[in-house]
Amino acid sequence: MDFLLIGGGNVVPGKLREFQAWVRANSASLRKLTAENGYELVGVYSSMFTSEKHSGNCKLVWRLDSYGGMDRMAAAPTKSPELARLLDELDAFFDVRVGTDWSGELLKSMADVTITSDHPET
Repeated sequence: MDFLLIGGGNVVPGKLREFQAWVRANSASLRKLTAENGYELVGVYSSMFTSEKHSGNCKLVWRLDSYGGMDRMAAAPTKSPELARLLDELDAFFDVRVGTDWSGELLKSMADVTITSDHPET
């Protein structure tokens, strides 16, 4: 199976340049540390445009091999101090004040979706 897990949020005001530098310096390490666990970082993206009004200006995109990939993703920092450090640093850039924009979405490959009904329009 193939899933994309997308989390969105806003970077703390005044920290965008610092965040961009952090992403440039650490994305490859994050990809390497996660690639063997059934999930991996695809990338960190900035929204250029969206129809969503409050999804945040930054998106983290992860690829998962199954629903269980989310469980492995949650447990991985306890097994890797380096991964835990990087994720803590990454999280610190996001604005988590009450009322700030955020989003979450899990996409499953259309090739893997179970279709239980497909009714034509009448």
